[in-house]
Amino acid sequence: MLGSRSHLVGIGSAIAISAALSLLVASTVLATSPSVVHHVTAGGPDACTGAGDKPGCDGNFSLVASQYADGTASGQYTDRFANGSGFKAVVDCVRVVGNEAWISGRITSGRAGDNDLAGLPFSTLVADNGTSAAQPPDQISTSHVGNETPCTDLSPWDLFDMPQGQVIVN
Repeated sequence: MLGSRSHLVGIGSAIAISAALSLLVASTVLATSPSVVHHVTAGGPDACTGAGDKPGCDGNFSLVASQYADGTASGQYTDRFANGSGFKAVVDCVRVVGNEAWISGRITSGRAGDNDLAGLPFSTLVADNGTSAAQPPDQISTSHVGNETPCTDLSPWDLFDMPQGQVIVN
């Protein structure tokens, strides 16, 4: 009986030590990962009201991007066109100034008519103007495809009201 108790105590100690080591390793990994400085999300129908048309006249888009403390960025951007074409892209640059976020990266797949867009650069600009109906609508620019302008240039792209959908810049 005494042997089995000491065996259980040994197993319990081994489990406790393993758990403590696992927490130590996990906290070390988390501590060395760059922390998120800015996070940007946007999505909804395209902002066609700037061209005098109804929202979504040219499809829809979605964007999720993060800028890290070490200056790197990651994320995904999808822009679907009304004719069924569009593109998917990876984000490699995020710059936030106030309520605006400049995003750029590379298209991984997509078409515009007969044109293959894969490998081309893109850039865009979004503005978070609040969450209340009493505030101005959020805004987005068009997708600037094939333009080598990195987000760090803070290009003054034209912004269009987006009465539907949401932009969040943190």
